Amino acid sequence: MAPPQGYRRPAGFTPAGAFATHPRQSRVRGSWVRVLPKILLVGLALRCTAAAAQLLPEPGRLDQVRISGNHRVEEEAIRVQLRTRPGSNYDPETVDSDIRALYRMGFFDDVQAELAQLEALWVLTYTVAERPQIKEVRLEGNKKIDREDLENALKIRPHTILDPTKARRGIEEARKLYEKKGYLDAAITYATEPVGDNEVIVTLKVEEGKVIRVQKLVLEGARKLAPSTLKKVMQTKEEWLLSFLTGAGNLDREILKADTERITAYYYDQGYIDVRVDEPAVERKEDGLFVTIKIDEGELYTVGTVSITGDLIDAAETARKQLGLVSGETFRSSKLREDINKITEVYGDQGYAFVNVTPDTQGEPGQQVINVAYKVSRGPEVAFDKIEITGNTKTRDKVIRRELKVQEQERFSGSKLRKSQENLRRLGFFEDVNLTTRKAASDDRLDLLVDVKEGSTGTFSAGAGISSGESFLFNIRLSEINLFGRGQRLVLNTDFGSIRRQFQLSFTEPYFLDTELSLGVDLFNWEMIFEEFTRGGTGAGIRTLYPLTALGWDRLWGYSLEDTRLGLEYRIEEAEIKDVSTTAVRGIKDEEGSSLTSSVIPRVFRDTRNHPFDPTAGSLQDFSLELAGLGGESRFLKLESRLRWYYPFYKSARLGTFVFAPGATFGYGLGYGGGRSELPLFERYFPGGINSVRGYKVRSLGPREPVFNSRGQLVRRDAIGGSQELVFNEEVIFPIVEALGLKGVLFFDAGNAFRATDGIEFDDMRTAVGAGIRWLSPIGPLRIEVGFPLNPRVGDEKRAVLFSFGGPP
Repeated sequence: MAPPQGYRRPAGFTPAGAFATHPRQSRVRGSWVRVLPKILLVGLALRCTAAAAQLLPEPGRLDQVRISGNHRVEEEAIRVQLRTRPGSNYDPETVDSDIRALYRMGFFDDVQAELAQLEALWVLTYTVAERPQIKEVRLEGNKKIDREDLENALKIRPHTILDPTKARRGIEEARKLYEKKGYLDAAITYATEPVGDNEVIVTLKVEEGKVIRVQKLVLEGARKLAPSTLKKVMQTKEEWLLSFLTGAGNLDREILKADTERITAYYYDQGYIDVRVDEPAVERKEDGLFVTIKIDEGELYTVGTVSITGDLIDAAETARKQLGLVSGETFRSSKLREDINKITEVYGDQGYAFVNVTPDTQGEPGQQVINVAYKVSRGPEVAFDKIEITGNTKTRDKVIRRELKVQEQERFSGSKLRKSQENLRRLGFFEDVNLTTRKAASDDRLDLLVDVKEGSTGTFSAGAGISSGESFLFNIRLSEINLFGRGQRLVLNTDFGSIRRQFQLSFTEPYFLDTELSLGVDLFNWEMIFEEFTRGGTGAGIRTLYPLTALGWDRLWGYSLEDTRLGLEYRIEEAEIKDVSTTAVRGIKDEEGSSLTSSVIPRVFRDTRNHPFDPTAGSLQDFSLELAGLGGESRFLKLESRLRWYYPFYKSARLGTFVFAPGATFGYGLGYGGGRSELPLFERYFPGGINSVRGYKVRSLGPREPVFNSRGQLVRRDAIGGSQELVFNEEVIFPIVEALGLKGVLFFDAGNAFRATDGIEFDDMRTAVGAGIRWLSPIGPLRIEVGFPLNPRVGDEKRAVLFSFGGPP
C-alpha cells in the first residue's frame, strides 16, 4: 500500500505494504526499438500506483495506538511517554518525538513505529526491542577500593535494565575514585554473558595499575612569598613517607584548580592585589607527576587613608577605632571583610538591622597605595515587636525567654541575637535552635521567631572501664538536665573501682527565684584506697553562682566578662583516715581517725570553650579559696586554680584543626591551729598519673618519708602528699580521623607537690614528655598515652604507658 498523498515518512517509520523504487543509471544500447517498450511499461506502472493511492482514505484520526515487543517494561510505563493518543490526529513530527522519548527511557535497543489500516481502522503500532536485564554483577580485580564504594559509583545493579550509556557513565565515576587514590592508570571494562530469557551477567574487570603521585610542586615566580608557605595553603601535596596513610600526593584536578584560587586569595591577603596565577601544568614522568604553577606576583600594596562615610552615628567613631586596616600597613583583604563585619555589628547593636556597608577602594596613580572608604547606609532604626516561641513541647516558655538577651520593645541588636542563640544551644535541651526575624506591622519593627526542636534530656548510663591507675572501674549515672521542663538539673552518679568508691547526688536550680542566681545542693560519700591507708568522707554542700554581667560588670581590662561567674559554696564533711598499715610512717599514723570539716569556698569561674568535651577554641579558668574552721576540728586554707587555653593554630582542609592547649593546676594549702602548718592528710595533693604528670605512677609524686626496719635499714619511702601543688600540662592536639573523633597528642608535663614548710621548689619539679591517642568512641572515651620521665629521682615510681577507657577520668 502506498502512503497517502500529503504526508512525509517519519524517521524509524515504515508504512505497511510500502515499497520504494530506486532509480538506476544505465547505458542505452541498441536501437530505440529495444528501449521504448521498457519506458512504456514503467509509465504504465506509475499511473497504476497513483490511481491506487487516490482510492485510499486520508489517515486523519487514529483509531488505535498499540504497543508491541515489551516483556518486562509495563505497557503503562511506555504509554505515559507517548504524546500520540487514540482519537488524536496523526502527526509525523509527534511520532518522531515519541520514538525519541522511548529511546530516552534507556530500556530499549530499538523502537519502530508502523501505521496500518486494518478493517477500515487506522492503527499506529510502536514496536520495541527491550534491552537485557542484569541478572548478576561480577566485580574482578579491585583491591584498593572496597566493592561497596565501587558499586555505589558504578550504579550497575542486578535486576535492572542494562543501559550502556549509564554503564559508561558509572565506569567514569569509578575511575575518578581510583584517580583520587593515585591510581591514574586504572582501567575498568565490562562484558556481558547472555543467560536465560533476555538476561545477562555483567562482569566488570578492574586493572588498577600502580600508584602515581605528585612528586614535585613547582611554584614558578614565587619570590616575595616563600613557596613553602604557599604550599601550606594548597590542598594538593607532594608525596612523602606516610602518603599511604594520609593520601598526600594524590592528584585531584578539581582540587588542584581550587588551589590556584587559594593561592590567589592568599596573595590578596598579603597585599599583592595584582597577582596573576596561571592554570596548573601537569607533566607525567617516569617517577611520578610534576605540577608547575606560574605566578606573577606584582607589587606590594599598602593602606592609604581609611574612613567611614555616609550615614554616621555616634558609635561610628567606636567602629573606626576597631578597624583592622591601618594607614601605612599592608593591605589585607581579610581585614577588609572583618572591618565590614565590625561596622555592621556596631550599627546593628544600635538598632540598625538593615545597615549596608560598601567598601570603596581607590588606588593612587603611580603608587602602590589603596585608599579605603566604608560607605554606610544605615536604614531605619528597628526594635523588636513580639517574640514568638514555637516547637517547645516540654520546655516552658520562660525557660527559653530567660536565655534570650533581647526583649520585646527593645532595640534591635545583632550581637545579642547571636548570643541568645548560643545560650539556647548550650542548654543541651534542644536538637536544633533557629532564631529568625519577620517584618512586623511597621517598617521600624521586627518580630523575633524562636523555633526549637526538643531533644532527649534524661539519660541513664552504666559502664565499666579500666585504667593504668586502677584495674577496673564501674560507673552508673542517672541524670535529667531539664527536670519537669523547668531547666533544673538532677544527677545521680556512682563509681566503684578497685581503689576508689564514690556516690554523689546533685540538684541545680539555674535561676533561683527567677533571678540569675544559680543554686545547687550536693550530697556525697567517697573513699580512696592508698597502699598504706584509706581516706574518705561523707558530707554535703550548697553552692551558688552569679554572672558578673548581672552586676553591671561587662568588661575588665578590655576582656569580656560575658561568661564569668562569681560563686560561693559551703561544705560540711566528716573526713576519715583508716586502715593504716602497721608499717606506715609516723606522719600517716598520726592522721588516723576522723574529723569534721566545715568550710566556705568563694569562687570565680569562666568558661568560653566551644565544646565541653572536645574543645578546639576558647578557655577555662577556675579560681577558688577554701577557708575551713567555721566549726569542726579541721582548720586550713586552700587556694586553688585550674587554667586551660585552646588555641587553633592550623586548620587542614583534609585532616582538621590542630590545637595548642597549654594548662596549669595550682594548689596552695596551709594548716593553722594546734601548731601545724601542713594540710590534713585527707586534703593533701598526690600528683602523678594520666591526669597529672604523665610518665609517673598515679598519685605517687610529692613529699616522701623514709621507712626503716628494726635494724635501722632504709626499706622504702612512702608518699605522704603535699600541702602545695604546681603542675603544667602543655599539649599539641592534632586530628587523625576527625570525623571519628580520633586524635593524637604530644605533651610536655612538669609538676610536683611540696610541703608547706618547704614551699614550691622549681628544682624539685618532675618533667616528662610523650605522645598518645585519644578517641571519643561510641562506648566511652579512650586514652592511651606514653610518657617518658626526663628527670626521675631515686624512689620515684615510673609508669611509661598510661591508659584509660570508659568511666570518668
